[in-house]
Parts: sequence; structure tokens; C-alpha cells
Amino acid sequence: MSGLWEIEASVSPAREILVDGSEQLLVRVQIVDLDNADPAARAFIDLRSTSARQLALEILAAADDAD
Repeated sequence: MSGLWEIEASVSPAREILVDGSEQLLVRVQIVDLDNADPAARAFIDLRSTSARQLALEILAAADDAD
């Protein structure tokens, strides 16, 4: 396991259909092991914006604790 990772968030091409029939954009969160060129070292998940925001806050808190 390496020590250099990149986390990127962007608008996902996926949409979630809500109960009222409207669409909600999702956030694609991609995590990449920069020390590993293997495509299997990349992972992504499409999240609701509230979940993506919570994940970002948890990552920032963990990074702050690591300092």
C-alpha cells in the first residue's frame, strides 16, 4: 500500500430520479493510488451531494488530525 492518494470530486454523468419525477445530479468521487499505474488502483462512487459533502468533511478532519 502506498502513501500517495488523490481524491477528486466532479459532476457525475449519473442521475437519481426522485419521487416527484425530477432528477438530482450526483457527485462522482474518484480515489486514485498515484503510486500504482494499474487501472485497478482507481475506484469511484456516485453519491448524493449531501453524502459527498459529508465524506469530504470527514476526509478533511482526518487529514487535519494527521498533521
